[in-house]
Amino acid sequence: MIDHNNQEEYRDPRNYDLEFGGETDKYEFFLELARKHPGHVLELACGTGLATLYLAERGVRISGVDIVEPMLAYARVKAKDLPVDFIEADARTFESDQRFSMIFLTGNAFQAFLSNEDQHALLQTAYNHLEPGGIFAFEMRNPEGNDLSDEKEEHWGTFIDVDGVTVNVSGSQMYDDENQIMHWTTIRDWGHRQTTSRIACRFTDVQTLQQLLEKQGFTIERQYANWDQIPFQPSSPMVISVCKKG
Repeated sequence: MIDHNNQEEYRDPRNYDLEFGGETDKYEFFLELARKHPGHVLELACGTGLATLYLAERGVRISGVDIVEPMLAYARVKAKDLPVDFIEADARTFESDQRFSMIFLTGNAFQAFLSNEDQHALLQTAYNHLEPGGIFAFEMRNPEGNDLSDEKEEHWGTFIDVDGVTVNVSGSQMYDDENQIMHWTTIRDWGHRQTTSRIACRFTDVQTLQQLLEKQGFTIERQYANWDQIPFQPSSPMVISVCKKG
């Protein structure tokens, strides 16, 4: 399906945070949800802990799981004395005796699970580790609200790296319609050097998503189009699902 481990985007944790961090509206969404469902929270595919640590700093009891060790190592550095447990594990096979009031994943991480089997295993992990009535929340890009056509390299944006250098970001995309998988190639240009990374993301339609969740035993309580909790519409670029364990 892919000829790489789908982790090339995560080789540089410090610059990852500078490029993708600061999404306060998203962190506030999960913070509000956690406060409505008090208890122990788990973030799957937590990366460098951008969301995990935001919640921990505001008094939420939380743990994070990720498969990429360098990302977790940086998360632990940032955590300092916060009582957060960062666990290196695959979200498809993670097992713990702990049960959680809320489990979430973000950064469109749901789309990194590329097959029916992977998606089922992820949802099984979430279901098994929730308390009765617990909440599972995540977002994904909606295929009906995104342009999935192939695109040659074009400029995507810039960010300021750890040394204060402006990095130009460009990339291309190629869509595998048969498997519903988008292949992105990202090029980051420092002027004196370039890096290239690849990532694959699956675009599951909303109807199939609903069937997957219900088959696993979840009830979809709400779906939003953005972090401001605007109701989801079929053409919305993003769908945020808040589900309850049956």
